[in-house]
Amino acid sequence: MQRAISLNFRFSVWVSILGGILALSNFSLVVPDGAAFYGPMRNNLFLVVAYLVISQIVLWYFRYRRSSRNEVLLMGLIFLLTAGGVAFYALLNELPVSLLFILALAYLGFSHILFYFAPRIAAGSAEYPSERKN
Repeated sequence: MQRAISLNFRFSVWVSILGGILALSNFSLVVPDGAAFYGPMRNNLFLVVAYLVISQIVLWYFRYRRSSRNEVLLMGLIFLLTAGGVAFYALLNELPVSLLFILALAYLGFSHILFYFAPRIAAGSAEYPSERKN
């Protein structure tokens, strides 16, 4: 179980970095091309994506340099807050933000948080083995 959580986390880190770079180079992944959506609101979303890519790279570097999981929890919370914030921002301003973008942010957030709590989950399952009655 711990190995699957670790692989999922590593996959989500690469998805966040490469997906963010892809979204920065092709912003129609975040906002559909057909929407006449320009100006400050589009730039604000663009900056959110850029901020997430940069912070993920920095936190990824510190995570492997220090072997700490605190950065993982922080990044997971940032992803979840951003997913909720983008959805709220889109609702308030009637913006056509891609649902896939919001779901991807939520997946990344939950993957990071699950990785943070993985040792506790493993310790809990070892402490309370499944009770089988023969």
